[in-house]
Parts: sequence; C-alpha cells; structure tokens
Amino acid sequence: MTNTAPTSTTSGSRMRTVRFDAFGAPSVLTVGEVETPEPEAGQLTVDVRYAGVNFAEVMFRRGQFPVGLPHFPGLEAVGTVRAVGEGVTGFEPGDRVAALTLGGGGNAEVVAVGAEHVVRLDGELADLDGALAAGALCNVTTALGVLTSAGHLAKGETVVVLAAAGGVGTAAAQLARQLGAGTVIGVTSSPAKAEYARGFGYDSVVSYEELEQEVAERTGGAGADLVLDSVGGAFRSSVSGLLAAFGRHVIFGNAAAEDVTFEGNHPWYTNSSLAGYNLGGVAGRAPELLRAHLEQALAEVAKGSVRVDVTVLPLADAARAHELLETRASTGKYVLDVRS
Repeated sequence: MTNTAPTSTTSGSRMRTVRFDAFGAPSVLTVGEVETPEPEAGQLTVDVRYAGVNFAEVMFRRGQFPVGLPHFPGLEAVGTVRAVGEGVTGFEPGDRVAALTLGGGGNAEVVAVGAEHVVRLDGELADLDGALAAGALCNVTTALGVLTSAGHLAKGETVVVLAAAGGVGTAAAQLARQLGAGTVIGVTSSPAKAEYARGFGYDSVVSYEELEQEVAERTGGAGADLVLDSVGGAFRSSVSGLLAAFGRHVIFGNAAAEDVTFEGNHPWYTNSSLAGYNLGGVAGRAPELLRAHLEQALAEVAKGSVRVDVTVLPLADAARAHELLETRASTGKYVLDVRS
C-alpha cells in the first residue's frame, strides 16, 4: 500500500476525512479537513454518504502492512458521482454508485477511485439501501471470492468458517449454502457471538476448543473439506489437523496479529492445500474477476439472498468502530454515516 493522501484540487474546496499520522491504538485516528480531490485520468470522484469499516484497516492502523503516513483509511464507499476524469465512460455526475476504494480514503466526504472499481446502483441495484451496500462491498465480495476462486467449494462439502459472527463469516455461511455446501460449521470466541451467528444458516456454531470434536462428529472422522481462516495466531498452525484428505485451508486475514509460517513441505506431508485471498491483490492481478464478484455480491444482497447486519455510526466515531473490531466485540458490519 502507498500513501493515500487525497490529491490536491485547484478549487480550494475542503472536506472532512478520517486519518492517522502514526501507527498505534484506535486513538491515533482523527477527523480533520483536507483539500478535496479531483479525478485523475481513469478515475472518478464520489460524494460519499456511507463508508464501511473493515478489519483490514485495523491492521493498516497497527502497522501490520506498509502504508505511508499520513494514511487515510476506508476501502468502501457509497454515494453519488461528483466528477469524471479523462477516459472514463459509463458514468455521469449525479449517478448513484458503490465503490471499492482499495487505495484508501473512503472514510471521507469525497474520494477519488478508479472507475473499474465502481458499480452503478441502478437496474436491479436501484433500491439497494446505501448503508447496506457500503456494508456489503468488501465483506460479501471477499466471502464470494474465498469460497469460489480460492476455496473451490464443491457441492456436498463440509465448510468451517472461523470468526463466524463477523461480516465475512456471516456472508460466507449464507453463500456456502447457495453454492451447495453439505455442512457449514461456524466458530466463535464467545457464547454471545455463537448465538448471533446461528441466525445465518450454520448447521452448528461452536467454540475453538470444541471445533475438533464437532468436525469429527459431523464428518464421521473424515474431516472438513474447506476451512476459511481470517483469525491466524496459534490456531492457524493446527488447521491441517481438521482437514479431510486434500482439504483446503484458505487464509484471508490475521486478526490475531501473530505470524505463522509453514514449511514448504507442509501441503505434501498433510495432503492438504494452502490458498490465500487478498482483495487488493485480486484487484491488481485479476480486475475483471474482482468486478464480477463485486457485482454478484451486491446483486445477492439486493435480492435478499444474503443478509448483512449493519450498525451505522457517525464519521466522528471511526475510532470507536476500530476499537470494537480490534477487541473482537463486534458482530456484523460497521458503517460510517459520512454526512452526519
């Protein structure tokens, strides 16, 4: 990731944005004013109404990824097109849109974004609530990509979802069902989260301590075919013991902030596969695939096939959203009302 400071504008107009100037606790986040960006070639600018908050931004803020300082967080935004840059077609000022702002800057009143990461909210998406769209952009798109492109889920297979009560976890449970999974097991860190997660279609939701026995009982000792892992830490190294022969362990996050390494012979010795999914990486190397997943994800939410629970907070409470995510006290998705 590079420095994501908003581009200067000649108009002199200013906007509010979330930023941090040093790595650290949620308290490093502030809301201040900077100059409003103008679109460069291939970009458009969006007047943001709702902006999502993601755990990836917690990791950026903690310094787990090399982002430049100051950094302006925000990976997803919903609003209306403000201006269109050179070479951009298919968008006009005033169009209602949802955007993956993968360069950051989405937690602001205006954001500049590549047109390839913007979807018009018209047609079957016309009635999609703005806060709901902001809550779905990263999480549902990631869940879809993890299950399909990275996890290659097949009908009848057993899926284990770590962090089952989170934004990606709840979406993954519902999408796994639609894709034909035979059994979907969720894992949470508390009874309250387990109770919440059960409302999203899991066959069972258990604690990390109970998982090995649950997988054995559900599969007759054969093991799970697919484990979705955004948690990391010590548990990551033990996942291979849960897998069936030729099972897949898909890594797409590291909430524990503890690095775990595997020997090169690990897949060979364990008859398993390790795969990864990173939204920014897909954007850079397979942009057309990412756009297809993004459009499908929003369509599933618009149809009501995937439920997203959104808690809306004012822009000034961005640090509070980070705190809830970091302490694992959260369920569902936090969205900032930028204009509040």
